[in-house]
Amino acid sequence: MDRDLMDSDSFRFGLALEGTGWHPASWLVSPVTDAEEIFGGGYWTSWGRAAAAGGVDFVTLEDGLSLQTDRFATADHARDRVRGRLDPVVTAAVLLATTDIGEVVVSRNVTHTDPFHVAAQMASLAAIGPGRVVWRPQVSADARDAVVVGGRATPGLQPEDVYVPTRIARRLRDLFRDAEDYVRTVRELWHTFPGESLGSGDTFLRRDMVAPLEVTGAERYPAAGPLTVPVLSVPRVAVLAHHALEPYRLAAAVADRVFVTPSEEHPIPSLLQAFREVERLTPDAVETEVYADVAVVLGDTQEHAEARLARLNEAAGLVWAQDTYVFVGTTERLARELADWRERFGLRGVRLRPAVLAEDGDRIVHELVR
Repeated sequence: MDRDLMDSDSFRFGLALEGTGWHPASWLVSPVTDAEEIFGGGYWTSWGRAAAAGGVDFVTLEDGLSLQTDRFATADHARDRVRGRLDPVVTAAVLLATTDIGEVVVSRNVTHTDPFHVAAQMASLAAIGPGRVVWRPQVSADARDAVVVGGRATPGLQPEDVYVPTRIARRLRDLFRDAEDYVRTVRELWHTFPGESLGSGDTFLRRDMVAPLEVTGAERYPAAGPLTVPVLSVPRVAVLAHHALEPYRLAAAVADRVFVTPSEEHPIPSLLQAFREVERLTPDAVETEVYADVAVVLGDTQEHAEARLARLNEAAGLVWAQDTYVFVGTTERLARELADWRERFGLRGVRLRPAVLAEDGDRIVHELVR
């Protein structure tokens, strides 16, 4: 692809790393045959290095408290699906230390975790990779998560709710308000131990610059700090926001970057209009960079891509649907579509979810971005 069409200074590419891919049947067609391999550092390092060498600007890592499942919020007993994942903070540390990838976007649950520890984890990662860490706060919409970790019971989405924005907003309103409070607390904690407080020579620490918060607007999470980790580089915050009021409000209130999820019913223009309106009505909001979040099945031709998806669906025994647009086609057509989104609607970038990492991820790295 002609890189001038998608100038990296104005449009950024992200690769969403997840197991052997985002399609449930990805394991069955992956060249990885030993399940242990995807729980080793070498697997993630190889993809981080390939992404960086291919010109990908950032990779994203998922978090999850329950084992993955084909049907949201419903446990299964599948034997031919990837189940389990490494802790994203540990994986991010490996990628930051062993690859040149520009950014690692680290998902971290905010419903069943403590803001002090997440603030310290992100600050630690930022010390390893200054300017290369982005935190994606993740609201837990699966009621199973509370049982798994022993957390407070939460109103969970039901499988039939997942693709209905109004139901998402209604069921999870309080969780998103809590998440906003949580993120504000983390941001405040990052100021309790500034990197500028570190000295040199006989002076290790300028103690007067390290102090707990005197006042916090947090209602549910009134952590005071100070952190035990100096914040040498303040991480950026990104929110994945489905088309609903509460996710949009969260992104507008606390995020530097938002990933929106287009669909046939809600194309990019209407999503942008809706988000900017929410942003305009959100107190203290600063304009947020907007990225698209797209799942992809790629092929040599349109027919080849469609045939690949049909085979994957047959192997999985289901029709693959995501919480966002699933693009099926060639990298050339995807490039044209993304260029159109950038030029007409001012998108800052895109996160791409490869159906099969070894196939679609490879095409993203070597055909789309390079």
